[in-house]
Amino acid sequence: MRSLKISPRGSRVWRFLKDPDHNLATLLFLLLLYMTVFVPLYGSPVEQKGLSAVAFSLILFTGVLATAQHHLIRYAVIAIALMAFCIHWAHLVVGGFTLYLLDAITAILFFTTQGYYTLARVFGPGRINAYRILGSIAGYIMIGLIFSNIYLIIILFSPDAFRFDADIRVPNVPLPELHYYSFVTLTTIGYGDITPLNAFARAIVSIQGLIGQLYPAILIARLVTLYQHDAK
Repeated sequence: MRSLKISPRGSRVWRFLKDPDHNLATLLFLLLLYMTVFVPLYGSPVEQKGLSAVAFSLILFTGVLATAQHHLIRYAVIAIALMAFCIHWAHLVVGGFTLYLLDAITAILFFTTQGYYTLARVFGPGRINAYRILGSIAGYIMIGLIFSNIYLIIILFSPDAFRFDADIRVPNVPLPELHYYSFVTLTTIGYGDITPLNAFARAIVSIQGLIGQLYPAILIARLVTLYQHDAK
């Protein structure tokens, strides 16, 4: 029986996908694509929402590949990713308060777990390379996605927690608005077009702003310093 041979080009692609450091770069690319192209489609017709859901599913898949190589850890992340995948698509098809809430909760659970193991990979044993710096940026973006889903949960239970523009109906706030607000807060730009009103929402916003200041100044700056040191 003939053995299956992989072409040199296919072999290079397989080695790239198998390397967790390379997958950090792929994860960052998908996160940026999701934020800039597919998230704006979320409030659009179902067909375009489907494209956004496909992008979300690819992030789940790539996140599993970028996870630490230990089998138990990988299986745990796979289980969380599958749960997030199923609930996300169920909410897309069926809708409703409960599925919307579960969608946000499982997204928080996945991005928190994936963010932790992504940073564990970034700061794990081995030489600091450009891929690990890209992985730390992916972790920064996942923080923004975590908080946008936290804000969604707050609004689902307390529609008056935030003040939006007049043309946005609460509690049916489009998820892109919350992603936008989360990253404006994370980067401490603060345009002021969305304002937290109750004490709990303000506390969460303050925590995110603090993380947004400290993360690049401490973690990413430290990685860049180590990378420059190893490059000498």
